[in-house]
Amino acid sequence: MKIQCDVCNKEEATVFCTADEAALCDACDHGVHHANKLASKHQRFTLLHPCSSSKQVPLCDICQEKRAFLFCQQDRAILCRDCDVPIHSANEHTQRHNRFLLTGVKLSSRSATYNTTSSSSDGGDSVPEFKVNNPISSISPPNFNPSSNEVDGSTSSISEYLIEMLPGWRVEDLLDSSPSLSTFGF
Repeated sequence: MKIQCDVCNKEEATVFCTADEAALCDACDHGVHHANKLASKHQRFTLLHPCSSSKQVPLCDICQEKRAFLFCQQDRAILCRDCDVPIHSANEHTQRHNRFLLTGVKLSSRSATYNTTSSSSDGGDSVPEFKVNNPISSISPPNFNPSSNEVDGSTSSISEYLIEMLPGWRVEDLLDSSPSLSTFGF
């Protein structure tokens, strides 16, 4: 199943931009993300179309026998037509569930951005250079060293964190439950 470009509504989409929440074909992706410096920094993921082998076809979460065609957002389940009808026609609440056609298209594990560089051959117009960023799985939380009480240069004390984030407030002001809060209208 193909996903149509959200911009031109004509071509098949090849990338998904998380910032724009849009699926784009190659031409529209270049036009949108080459327009300015900010847009060129948007992370985009290549849409990977499944092969037609039966191993890649997801099965219904309910019967585990038939091919799933729908995804129910509220139930967080993929369903075949035979299981979807009785579940989502049972009552007025299930009839309001948001269900989406299951396309089978997946996102790549690597994001990509355009890097603009100057080209001297055409009068300084910028030419896109496609750059692949690190895979998502390589993103890790900051390292914590228990002996230093710091997390990558910032303090780990909650009171010091609050002092940095809420200048002008003392931690005691935030924790105090005395009648002095009535001065703030609470």
